[in-house]
Amino acid sequence: MLLQLTIAILAGIACGRPACWSIGQPVNTSSGPVIGHGADWKPEVSEYLGVPYAEPPVGELRFAAPKPFKGNKSITATTFGSSCPENIGGPASTMTDVDEDCLTLNIWTKPQVGEKSKAVMIWIYGGGFGSGRSSTPLYNGARLADEHDVVVVSVNYRVNIYGFPRAPFIPDLNPGLLDQRSGVEWVRDNIAQFGGDPKRIVLFGQSAGGGSVDMYSFAYPQDPIVYGLISQSGVAANSVGPPQNTSSAWWESSRSLGCGGIEAGKSTLACMRSKSWQEITDSVPRRGVSANIGAGGFGPTLDNKTVLPDYNGRRAKGIFAKIPMLVGNTNYEKGFYEDLARQRNETLPATYRPPELDGCGTHAAALSYRNAGINAWRYLYAGTWGNDTAPGAGHGAEIALVMGTIDHPTRNNSTPEEAKLSLRLRRAWTAFAKDPVNGLVKLGWPLYDENSEDPTLIRLGGRNSARIVYEPRSKYDRCPSSP
Repeated sequence: MLLQLTIAILAGIACGRPACWSIGQPVNTSSGPVIGHGADWKPEVSEYLGVPYAEPPVGELRFAAPKPFKGNKSITATTFGSSCPENIGGPASTMTDVDEDCLTLNIWTKPQVGEKSKAVMIWIYGGGFGSGRSSTPLYNGARLADEHDVVVVSVNYRVNIYGFPRAPFIPDLNPGLLDQRSGVEWVRDNIAQFGGDPKRIVLFGQSAGGGSVDMYSFAYPQDPIVYGLISQSGVAANSVGPPQNTSSAWWESSRSLGCGGIEAGKSTLACMRSKSWQEITDSVPRRGVSANIGAGGFGPTLDNKTVLPDYNGRRAKGIFAKIPMLVGNTNYEKGFYEDLARQRNETLPATYRPPELDGCGTHAAALSYRNAGINAWRYLYAGTWGNDTAPGAGHGAEIALVMGTIDHPTRNNSTPEEAKLSLRLRRAWTAFAKDPVNGLVKLGWPLYDENSEDPTLIRLGGRNSARIVYEPRSKYDRCPSSP
């Protein structure tokens, strides 16, 4: 088998990729040779699923920084890897396709056509840092690869107590964010073998994923690896819980598992590592609809490495990666949480405001990049497509259109206007990926400028409408004029 893999890999090199690429062919990587297949949804796309980029975070690696995976054994990458344990649903014993050995990524590519070295888009999923999985059909990257000549990668990262343990004595308080960086490094080192360009990588994500993208820019200002950022409904300042009592969640879980609380101190770590992941997961209380990053929950914690203090002050001083950014939110973020509350028979307080609701965070982000002389665009997604009575598009409503999964076999049929807007958004997102500096300029999208007499807030869609129009930002928010 190894001899056959070697011959196939050498044959691909000898004939000069991508001309003689065979769908799902073996590819040599730092994780070992991986074998893919044609994507079920888009069979001309080579799909590599569940490729390990880091060692399984078990035993001594639970609650620790990721350790790069190095291997030489053949990997059959035709099914998604396990999802990381999350903080939704019922007991852990009822969770399917979930395991701690979850640090894998997925790749969609079509090297046999188009650019020989393609732009790469790395997707970071949302889920309030308490849940999320890259195998969700909504995030399937096959269409972007098939129709828009890019390579798409989605990265599993640890969430909940595993990614953000909040144990005050451990060296790395945010392993989940370090997982994301480790995934980016793996892509940099290996993506050329899949037809991607390691010098043209953009990071894009939504909700907690959008906040992760923004935090990444602050964490790695001198060495971002990526050359563009797309942040959807999430920015750094909205992604970090309150500083007070941030360790209370760790002590709460450790005590419930018989490991002791704050009085046991560092000894709780070894005890918690001795428990099964099911026990650990069940020790975390389900906290309802509101995000689980507040006091008592698990989420990004100030560590002065991946999560930094005073993001607004850092924005004002320009202390972030000087690479272009596309940032925005939906025009009725709250709608998602209202729907979720109804599904769970919960009551959402009338005063509840999700952190993404007002859009001032995206205003501050776009403005800070423009003030630093970096190209940046700000959008407002407003597309609605049914008989819903909500006043606008809820949190996450744009994802299926951006990924092109509105007519994935697992979803309902789209309307013609929705399909039209999806195509326009896919063209915009991939134009940015191919050329973050000028790609959107060539599409006629105006750079964000709050002082311009011409509108520069890009409104995407409307009620049963695929229109893209430019509006004064003051029509939608009243934000400070500086970050």
